[in-house]
Amino acid sequence: MELEKMKQYLSDNPNPHLLKDVIGFTFAYSEEEFMENYDTNLKQLISMITDFQSWIKEQSVSTKFISVLGM
Repeated sequence: MELEKMKQYLSDNPNPHLLKDVIGFTFAYSEEEFMENYDTNLKQLISMITDFQSWIKEQSVSTKFISVLGM
């Protein structure tokens, strides 16, 4: 559910300067690099979330627990 909320938020064309609080860029340069190609990176992030949701749904058919490390 949280991923869907995040995806919806990102799809609603958020203010780029407020993303730091939502995404939580780990490194200082990560935010700068994201902003350099904001539109492309935003679309790719939404796509990644969608792909991840699909993967989780597929895995949940045969698996009770899913552990995701290193995200």
